[in-house]
Amino acid sequence: MTALRQCAVRSAAEADGRLSVAGRSAELYYPAVMAHVLARLNGFGMTLIPNWPYSFEREGEGSNVVHATRWTPSGPAKVTIEPGSPVDGNDVVDVGGGFDVPYWLIETSIFSVQWPAGFTVNSPQDAGDGTPFYLQGQGEAAIFMQGPVLRSRLSDPDALVAPGQSVLSRRSDDNGVASIELTYLHDDEQWWQAHWMMPCQADHFVVITAQSLLAASATTRTAAETAVATFESSA
Repeated sequence: MTALRQCAVRSAAEADGRLSVAGRSAELYYPAVMAHVLARLNGFGMTLIPNWPYSFEREGEGSNVVHATRWTPSGPAKVTIEPGSPVDGNDVVDVGGGFDVPYWLIETSIFSVQWPAGFTVNSPQDAGDGTPFYLQGQGEAAIFMQGPVLRSRLSDPDALVAPGQSVLSRRSDDNGVASIELTYLHDDEQWWQAHWMMPCQADHFVVITAQSLLAASATTRTAAETAVATFESSA
């Protein structure tokens, strides 16, 4: 996994639970709600519940066939899941019934989003990482969710701007979603980053963060906007 310049979100109860970052970062605090959230895929009449640590990858552009990998001390264990065909999870994934929809949802106990094309779904490699999953793509792209964050602690997306970052744009929509786009220099390369504050529950936000090399920002933004547009809170 590439080094991530994240908005560092720490648990108020676990001051040492800071997410790893590349360079300087902003800091927020939130209740330790998402420390052990399990992410799963749901769609095509089935759910795929992975065994950690794992990754999901589509077979190719336009395909809904999924290659699932479980990373074990003895090496990677792999299975292929083709919608409409019998599935043997083979200790890589547990397979159950799911929504009869023609796309894959990524579900946690707190929210769900559609799986954007061109990105893999990866578990955190560190068991102490509270991020439920990472979406990764070309151009060192990563999309990840953090929170829930109390709205009283995050009233403005400018709180997510870290030292050394420049603001490219600020936006808000009719659904109460505020966003900010940033750029910064890291290891002599120009990077792009954006945050979306997604209303969640009565008084919280989930923060969707996307970042990549600036040259890959258009593709990364499109994938992140898929997650933003399909975000649904579970509560």
